[in-house]
Amino acid sequence: MTSEAEQTRAVSVVVDAAPEGVQKYTARVACEDGEIEAVEPGALEAFFEIAEGGEGSRFVRARAVDMRGEARHIDEPTPLFEVRFTEPVELPSIRLTFETIIDHAGEKIPNESLRFDAIE
Repeated sequence: MTSEAEQTRAVSVVVDAAPEGVQKYTARVACEDGEIEAVEPGALEAFFEIAEGGEGSRFVRARAVDMRGEARHIDEPTPLFEVRFTEPVELPSIRLTFETIIDHAGEKIPNESLRFDAIE
């Protein structure tokens, strides 16, 4: 792999499949060597907020709640939110942590169903 292929300007935080959907989440994306330019909601966009960090920071803590049933059933990979950096960053320097991610049945969505994808 070339070093260019190991860098990205943006990532999408994705839930692969959740038969009972996503009822709420709180997630943190941190980057050791780059600042965040923007954070955009995906699923659950009506009740999405940046709780900490974000633009101009090296991390963002984002959360959302599904008050309208927007994400009641998820059958395919679905972006929860996107993070864009001010410049290309090394993929290994990006960390994704979920503090909470609960489906509509009140169960925790397993870590193996969660990831981030380089999108640029």
